[in-house]
Amino acid sequence: MDKRPFKIPLIVWMVLLWWTAYSLMFASQVVAMGEADGKPLAWSRALHFSFGGWMTWVPFSLGILWLVRRFPIERGAVMRALLVQSLAVAAIIVLKAGYIYVTNPVFQWYDALPGFGEVVIASIRNNLMTSWTVIGVAHAVVYYERAREREKRIADIERSLVSSRLEALRAQLNPHFLFNALNSVAEMVHVDRELADRMLVSLSALLRDGLKQDEVQERPLRDELAVVDHYLMIEKIRLTSRLQVRREIDEECLDVPVPVLILQPLVENAIVHGIARRKSPGWLLIRAYVAHRVLHLAVENSAEPGAGTVAGHGVGLRGVSGRLQLLYGDRARLLRSETAVDRYVVELEIPLPAEAALPATPALEQVA
Repeated sequence: MDKRPFKIPLIVWMVLLWWTAYSLMFASQVVAMGEADGKPLAWSRALHFSFGGWMTWVPFSLGILWLVRRFPIERGAVMRALLVQSLAVAAIIVLKAGYIYVTNPVFQWYDALPGFGEVVIASIRNNLMTSWTVIGVAHAVVYYERAREREKRIADIERSLVSSRLEALRAQLNPHFLFNALNSVAEMVHVDRELADRMLVSLSALLRDGLKQDEVQERPLRDELAVVDHYLMIEKIRLTSRLQVRREIDEECLDVPVPVLILQPLVENAIVHGIARRKSPGWLLIRAYVAHRVLHLAVENSAEPGAGTVAGHGVGLRGVSGRLQLLYGDRARLLRSETAVDRYVVELEIPLPAEAALPATPALEQVA
């Protein structure tokens, strides 16, 4: 049995508030007119008269709103809607006349109660325009509700489309880096079985992370770094002393949400297209800091002097750039540059969430 408390819809409160305010205003006008004519009327009498008459429009207004929601004036149904609403206006006029006729002893609408026909004619004069005014306001409410529903549906469709495109890009990235990691393990099996075993442990962690079938598109930077650590462990074993890794990570950046699998392709790009092609030892630097409420996440690597730009325009960087645009639009960027003849940098600029705190000065951490 549902024991949740009954909640009165907001529209009911709004209608009740409107007619209460209107009754108070009408009572004040009646008092003012009585004083101007030299026939003062007590506030109690004015309120009794005003509320007794105008508060009947609370159920009438709610009924009209219900009717307009079912039979709105719209293309292809204008005549039907006008017919139904005209009948509703006629019903309100008759009901209002009946209410005046029955409650005259209580409210004294007439000093001498006339015949019911005359009361109906008076009701037409008093309630015809009010009824159509309420119908007009009800249409405004219904059109507003429809516009909000349409906006919500469009937003849901857009989110669904973006999510589908993000998953497609992520699906491209997963086999891309897992295939390269598996190749590295396959090479090491013939050289050192113990190291190959360690590489398999890291590869299994990469597989668990890369093949997750969830819809989460962001996670803390610390989780992205954990995935990168597994990948770097494999590459460190494969490249030995030819790869040196450092980090400059602000600790408070570790909780900043970043797109899933956004950092590993940058690291892979640096190693495959930069360090692995060198005959001499190379280095890799991962930096993260915040400036002007933007997370700057950069991967720098040594490059062979005179070898030209090693941008690595493969699926990895294309996928990273595409996901940034889908998730953040123009607020995020992927920048590539050669800051020196032997240094290549890929940097991401990711906007911080509104509630994220600004971190302090970056601190250097030597990892490997």
